[in-house]
Amino acid sequence: MNWKKILEWIFVIFVLYLISEIIRKMLGWSLGTEELIIGLLVANLGYSFHTHSLVVEHLEWHKGKYTH
Repeated sequence: MNWKKILEWIFVIFVLYLISEIIRKMLGWSLGTEELIIGLLVANLGYSFHTHSLVVEHLEWHKGKYTH
């Protein structure tokens, strides 16, 4: 298993944890608001990096540079 897949799974687990915390926050027993917002920002940043890498690979494919 390569590092990229491992990091993707860690990210998915982190996002699932944040979703559970959002549900718990709506019910009244969660982390503080600040911690939850920071977690959502980190998840957004991770997703943005993932999306950026997919777009770069796609553009390289159009240029004929993609060797994967």
